[in-house]
Amino acid sequence: MSLSLRWRLAIGIVLAFAITLLILFVTVEFVLRRILTQDLDDGLASDAQLINGQFLVAGDFDNVPKLAEYIEQNAAVKEDHTPFITVLRGVDGAALVWTSGVQEQNLGLSPDELERVLAGEHLRWTVDLPGDREYRVRTEDLTNGKGEVVGVVQVARVTETVNDPVNTLLVVLAVEGVIATLVAAGVALWLSRGAMKPLQEVVDVAAEIQASDLTRRIGARNQALEVQKLADTFDAMLDRLDFAFQEQRNFVMDVSHELRTPLTVLKGNIDVMLMDPHLGREDREQYERMSAEVSRLIRLTTNLLYLASADAGREPERRPVELDVVCLEVVRQARDLKHDVRVVLGEEDEVTVTGDRDQLKQMVLNLVENAIKYTPGGGEVTLSLIRNSQHADVTVADSGPGIAPEILPNIFKRFYRGEQRALMGGTGLGLAIADRIARSHGGGIRVESALGRGTVFTVTLPLAAEPDDSPGSPAA
Repeated sequence: MSLSLRWRLAIGIVLAFAITLLILFVTVEFVLRRILTQDLDDGLASDAQLINGQFLVAGDFDNVPKLAEYIEQNAAVKEDHTPFITVLRGVDGAALVWTSGVQEQNLGLSPDELERVLAGEHLRWTVDLPGDREYRVRTEDLTNGKGEVVGVVQVARVTETVNDPVNTLLVVLAVEGVIATLVAAGVALWLSRGAMKPLQEVVDVAAEIQASDLTRRIGARNQALEVQKLADTFDAMLDRLDFAFQEQRNFVMDVSHELRTPLTVLKGNIDVMLMDPHLGREDREQYERMSAEVSRLIRLTTNLLYLASADAGREPERRPVELDVVCLEVVRQARDLKHDVRVVLGEEDEVTVTGDRDQLKQMVLNLVENAIKYTPGGGEVTLSLIRNSQHADVTVADSGPGIAPEILPNIFKRFYRGEQRALMGGTGLGLAIADRIARSHGGGIRVESALGRGTVFTVTLPLAAEPDDSPGSPAA
């Protein structure tokens, strides 16, 4: 699932903030550790110089007990603060004097390291000694009063003075980082919501606009530059679409009006010629086919005219309509559409509804014509009208092949024709118009179908309000 732009913006801000904090924390930790380590190395250098001085006072390695006493005194002085270790080695690397309790072999030197130290180089490293403590070690040469190198001195202190402050700082930074990230996430969501709100308003307005109503405009004012440009561009596009739809509706209405008159005249002339008793069989069949095709064209122009009027926002007339009479007229008219399919009137109650009579007749005729079209020869189409307590049901049942389940959700869409419907011809407007008329009269259409068992369309329409004949009514 794709994330919304708001969440992407918020997550981007939080990630950038978190990465910045991480870089900052790593930099602070590195710098602080380097500074504290340098301070520890400086302290070890001072310790080594102190041991060198004490070595001179003791008088070389000839007075080992005196050197051991000095070393233990130094360890005692440092003990209040941090553990302190001293090891004195000869030029051969062997340990001669060291702080008591220390395993001097853990600070041993390789031949190469010994050679480098005796040459005047200072060595520094970190080592783990028994007791699970880490020590920083400094190793340098040891000289006598004549300036001669006579051995090696090693001093070491625990690294807690470096690690403890750094670890404490890292814990504090981690806690503050989590809190800061949560705060940044909240601020990022708030900022992204504010930034996306104008864009969401554009989306909401666009979602409300339909092809039948293109008069709505976004009309954004004093918004961010990008949002303002988007809204203005969208409004300009709506202006062009509205103009194009108006031109299209006007064209369809004009053409439909212009076609209805000559088609009606043509239909009348053909019907007059069919009344001639001397008309030959072949000529009569030709005229009957012409009459059927002209009738189909008249229904098509009527459908197009209705769609154009409905899209223009024309509301149907609201007059009492005797729906049972309308159904009877539709049955009589539909019997001439396909002679090998029986069109019968089933149950018929007296029903009066409120609406446009022509549109209601067109709705019922479209449903019946659709049923006849898909009913094979020898089949039957039944039109029924049933009155209920609050509404009336107009049902059109056929004995056709039925409609596939995957097609049913789309049959009321304009110009939709499934595979079978495409083979049968038609424009794909009849059911769409019937559904539109039913909804514009406060009702609806439902369909039940099973393959091989036929299809039943049911139109539900509210009944017309009955006049109030009570003594207190105005009509009394």
